[in-house]
This record gives sequence, structure tokens and C-alpha cells, in this order.
Amino acid sequence: MDALAGRRIWLTRPAQQAAALQAALEARGARVLCLPLLDIVALEPKAQEWERLKQLDRYDFVVYVSPNAARLGLERIFTWWPQYPADLCNLAVGSGTAAVLQAEGLDALYPSERMDSEGLLALEELRQIAGKRALILRGVGGRELLTQNLRERGCSVDHVELYERRLPSYPPDYLAHCLTSEPPGAVVLSSAEAIGNLRALFEAQGLKWRELPLYVASERLREQAAQWGFHHIKRLDSASDAAIIAGLSAGFAQQGTHD
Repeated sequence: MDALAGRRIWLTRPAQQAAALQAALEARGARVLCLPLLDIVALEPKAQEWERLKQLDRYDFVVYVSPNAARLGLERIFTWWPQYPADLCNLAVGSGTAAVLQAEGLDALYPSERMDSEGLLALEELRQIAGKRALILRGVGGRELLTQNLRERGCSVDHVELYERRLPSYPPDYLAHCLTSEPPGAVVLSSAEAIGNLRALFEAQGLKWRELPLYVASERLREQAAQWGFHHIKRLDSASDAAIIAGLSAGFAQQGTHD
């Protein structure tokens, strides 16, 4: 029997990003609950940011840090560039982000193993970049590791902030109902913000959260979840759909019996 059959899995990605993974898990017999832990709110670029997009062809690299950055960034870019600048090197943090670019007919480089800023910085194309210019398309806040490392390597870096992440709102007793009606065998998380929001939402409603079975997308997130007090944490190889499915399958197979 498939290790995923009958398992209760909570997906916490923003709703528009969870559909393909949900379908793949359900095709394997899993019972999936979508519980987005980030609300993505699009922002209108500031005047200076619009100028950067208008002058896109002056950059050597454009870095898309998430599927939302790619989706919203391309919407803004195509406002001014009906034909995407041909000589740009497009970099994506992971395969999901790259897929958004590829759907528009654009080539994208991305790390095949560690799908995060560290993985991106390890790409050969970013090793000798002194004197180059990079534009990073991202949300408000988040890690500055990518910017700092590119600048340390002699690259000029600008940003366009396209969205902000907000704590979602759920009706009273909704989370308690989810716990009793669909108690999770796995809660899949791919960002520190989502982990923090999970804890905040459960604490606000007086619900126990420390024993939730987390599956997180990197060692950094595993360490963060442990620091915040979660007790049961498994690390996935990356945030790609394939890595999530493989990690869940392996984790459930190790348990041996259904919950």
C-alpha cells in the first residue's frame, strides 16, 4: 500500500501555490487540508522601483526569490516590456519559481538541490560577478543574505518589493475544528514566517502546537522550529513538490502504521 494512502496532511502554502501539490498527494490517497499560513498582498511598486523595471535591460541578473515574486514581477515587467530583454540572466531560488518564468517562455537558472538563498549563491554563474548589476524581485522583509553576499562579491544590487506577507485570519474555533476533524499526520512548511504564524495562530486560540508533526523544507527551518519550541520536526530535502512528496512518503513509511 502507498505510504501516503489515508494520511492526513496539512499544506500551508498560499492557496494559489498549493493546488498542484494537493492534487499529487490526493492522487496517492492522502487526505489533504489546505491551511494557508501566509496571506500574500500585492504592492504597487514605488516610483524608484518602477524606474528600475523600466531600465531592466541595464541589469546583468534578475533574481526572483519566490513564485509570488515571479508572478507579480512579470506582470509589472510586461507592462513596460512587451518583449522581455533578451540578454538578461534570470535566476530563481527554486524549481517552483523557475516554473513561473518558464511558463512565460523564459529561461531560468536555479539550484537543483538546496533551493534557497544559499543554494542560489553556490551557482557557478554567481561566483565571478564583480562589476555586475543585479535586480532582486522580492517581498517586503525577509532574509538579507542574498543581497549581502552579492554585494560582498562586488555586484551592485537593487530591489523591487512586490508584496507583503500577512498573518491570515480564520474564524473562531476553525483551527480547533481542524484539529479534531482532520488531525494532521504531517504539517508541511516552507518558510520561517509560516512556522511563526502557525505558532501565533494556535497560541491565540489557546490550542496546543508543540506536538504538531512538522515537515520543513530545510535544515535552517528545522533549527528555527526547534528554537521556537516544536518537538516533532522532520527535514525535507527542499521545498519542491517532488521533495515534499518523497519526504512525506519516507516519513510515513518509517512510522509503519496509520495514526
